[in-house]
Amino acid sequence: MCTSAGGSHKHGLLRHFLPAGLLIGLLCVVLPAQSPIEVVESVPAEVDLGLAETANTLEVWLEMIRSARERIDIELFYLSHRPGEPLEKIIHALQEAAQRGVTIRIIADGKFYRIYPEMLDSLNTLPHIEVRILTIFNRRGGVQHAKYFVVDNRDVFIGSQNFDWRALKHIHELGLRVRSEPLARLILQVFHLDWKLAQDATKMAPLDSLPEDRLISSEKPLTLGGNGESIELYPTFSPVNDSLTFPNLTHDEEALVALISRARKRILIQLLNYEPQYNGRFYAVLDNALKAAAARGVQIRLLVSDWNTRKPGIFYLKSLQVLPNIEVRFTSLPAYSGGFIPFARVEHCKLMVVDDTWVWVGTSNWAESYFHRSRNLGLVVKSPRITQTISRTFFKSWNSRYAQEVNPCQEYIPPRIEP
Repeated sequence: MCTSAGGSHKHGLLRHFLPAGLLIGLLCVVLPAQSPIEVVESVPAEVDLGLAETANTLEVWLEMIRSARERIDIELFYLSHRPGEPLEKIIHALQEAAQRGVTIRIIADGKFYRIYPEMLDSLNTLPHIEVRILTIFNRRGGVQHAKYFVVDNRDVFIGSQNFDWRALKHIHELGLRVRSEPLARLILQVFHLDWKLAQDATKMAPLDSLPEDRLISSEKPLTLGGNGESIELYPTFSPVNDSLTFPNLTHDEEALVALISRARKRILIQLLNYEPQYNGRFYAVLDNALKAAAARGVQIRLLVSDWNTRKPGIFYLKSLQVLPNIEVRFTSLPAYSGGFIPFARVEHCKLMVVDDTWVWVGTSNWAESYFHRSRNLGLVVKSPRITQTISRTFFKSWNSRYAQEVNPCQEYIPPRIEP
């Protein structure tokens, strides 16, 4: 079948004016096959960011949830709901899915559950929905920070977007949707692990390696075809701990260092903040990798939010800015006309593009605790189309009127974040 959902009115007009044979040929040309992967973006209201070619987070989430027939498995940082805001549609879609018999499992972080318990508790009372709270990472100085879900063991979303009403309307976010049963099966191995840990974390032991026939890693990437393109990808995971992550999976930190070390021409990085410090200790792994890349002539552009103008983070930005081949900018998004919104109006994307060839999109902030003490997921993708799209998203922010270059000699006043 050459056509896809939607556009029925247009197709009716074509049938009226064109011979059947010509119509079939035309529709095959103008309606391309569905790609197995797409870039998904949230753009803050009243802000000139985002691309027309990226999918909208709210629309993608609704489509995925409404398509579910058997199960939805969600691992989230927290769930923050405000009535009347876009996330309400997602909550209703989950409730409707449960009503039609879809099994829904939700894992949430223990520390942030104490801040936002109401909606998770409400969902947990419904038939076919079960919520578990994961605390093992909190006891190790981290959090359950992953943001992903899997529908019917075949459709995966991973990105910076929290299940937060602000993430759909007041924060710049970026994620990836991948239609792939092998990827879904692998990620669900980690979900099942966390599901058990949320029930009982007292029997932790080193994990066995996953079977090779199900493994997708940097050494054994998955190849996807469709829409006239060939795509390579592999998932990345944190923490680096053999009791919490299967040992033969690719770790986030490992993947990022390898990609940076591979770079020969250009690296684009966009993060909420960059602060290589934990509990008063310098976290040198990624900082050293970036400096080594710059020393061999790689042009590095690092874009962060104005939350990063706080101390000590701003000192690390300034230390990079003075180096040859590194340029650092931060963005300040305007306040919403409807009034101040805490923990919002910010760029929250977590991405890196290397040599216009490889891209990493993840859930992890670049800090020691996120790589070594917290659960996070990412995807490394090799695809000209995906890489070009994400690069254009980066440069839309980099060249926007909201961005300014870090001045090593300037003192900055951080923005208000909390209520």
